[in-house]
Amino acid sequence: MNKLIRRLFFRGAKINTFLVTRLAENEVEETVFLKSGKYIFDITKNHGMICLDPFCIAAWLPENKMNLIALDEVTIEFKKADKLNAAIQVSLIEKIETEKGALLLYKVERVSNYQLNVLHRLVFFAYLLRSPKNTYQSRRVISALYSYPRNIIIVSYQDESYYNIFPMDIHSYLEEEGLYILGLRTTNVTLEKILEAKKVVVCDTDKVDIKTVYDLGKHASKSPTPKDQLPFKTTASELFGFPVPDFVGSYKEIEIIHHKKMGFHMLMLGKVVNSKKIRENTSSFYHVGFLQFQKSNYKSVEALY
Repeated sequence: MNKLIRRLFFRGAKINTFLVTRLAENEVEETVFLKSGKYIFDITKNHGMICLDPFCIAAWLPENKMNLIALDEVTIEFKKADKLNAAIQVSLIEKIETEKGALLLYKVERVSNYQLNVLHRLVFFAYLLRSPKNTYQSRRVISALYSYPRNIIIVSYQDESYYNIFPMDIHSYLEEEGLYILGLRTTNVTLEKILEAKKVVVCDTDKVDIKTVYDLGKHASKSPTPKDQLPFKTTASELFGFPVPDFVGSYKEIEIIHHKKMGFHMLMLGKVVNSKKIRENTSSFYHVGFLQFQKSNYKSVEALY
């Protein structure tokens, strides 16, 4: 029955929460907006997921825009061209002042999905994607959040007796402020070490296969793979001396200036103190929600989650 339904609704495609694609930054087709009353602001490059339990999202606004709206009456809209793909209503958790504006931390309260049609969404969320590990509502929220492609980064940390290199997609670079936000699982042993050192390096996934990336996420943070057993070589980052894989096209060295436990994830806010471009015309892997992928021009990269 499952195979027949997949064939009828999704041309027999394998069902996943999201698919993987490789894109240059300028190839991302979707946009994200913050709407409050009559005002709509493009926050595509000024927002990011920060926690998945509970679902939380951060948006940065400059002071002149922030003063125009009611910060606690906000909807986040996900679009492609003029088509609305999803919308989430949020409640304000905290406002963190920055040099040019503020980082607004929001909790997701309600979600509306618009990809494909009602029947496709019902079959996908209620039947094909069903799992005892999550709820119908959480599937809808994840689909909304990933209706904007989320690029996968490599995080690197090292001290005298420990190192770790692992992938994640809960992050965002706030270029206008030179700030970086990361949402790291509170169970990750590396988290405490990063917070203590207040340093971390984030890298792109330019010249690497998806299996290598996912394999980096499979090892336990207590006992990462020894460096001499990694399937790639590393060099030291310019300021911190943290290991940078040889497949990386660019990386950023970040000093952590603020952190806040959001739930299952710890929000870390950092200042970018060094940006290093190793190669031109780089690309990265992205996670894109299954429904969003169906009407996109993206090419899927086979991956085992």
